[in-house]
Amino acid sequence: MGDPSAWRQRLTKLSSEPQAPPWNLAELDGLIDPKALRPAAVLLGLVPRSEGWQVLLTLRTEHLASHAGQVSFPGGRVEADEDVVAAALRETSEEVGIGPELITPLGFLERFATISNFAITPVVALLDPTIQPRAHLGEVAAVFEAPLCLFRDLSRRTVEARMIRGKLRSTYVFEHQGQRIWGATAAILVNFIERVETV
Repeated sequence: MGDPSAWRQRLTKLSSEPQAPPWNLAELDGLIDPKALRPAAVLLGLVPRSEGWQVLLTLRTEHLASHAGQVSFPGGRVEADEDVVAAALRETSEEVGIGPELITPLGFLERFATISNFAITPVVALLDPTIQPRAHLGEVAAVFEAPLCLFRDLSRRTVEARMIRGKLRSTYVFEHQGQRIWGATAAILVNFIERVETV
């Protein structure tokens, strides 16, 4: 696995921004109001390295209103005057200092709903290997890369049950160099692997 041209064929085309309800909506029944979901975008950035493809991830600061202290992709809410690609590129520039000239969007994954009432559209993109990320310390505590093969390795993928607002929910969990990758980020990565692993 690792051919960007093949990945592009497996992803939703950039000309067809996803409009369908988030694929995990049924899992959040009773936890969120589907009519109140706000549009958001994240960048699933893939970096070619000599040791293999890497995924760019951030560690959110502890003082944020939602998902504080969690590992996430660069991203955030979609503003009224922009599409999801523009939002993902803007947020990536703001959060980790990587400009759009170093990013090549490939396509979309299906939308994903969060318990914080966002409908996230993941934008899958290639990142130039010369990137030099700089964490925006107001939002991002650290920036790091994790090997893409980690998320394909079933022996490294565990499932945890969590009680959220009185309901039991399951989440994928991955461990990498002291970082715990779970929740929306882990689910989106597993979705990506499932979309492209047969290529």
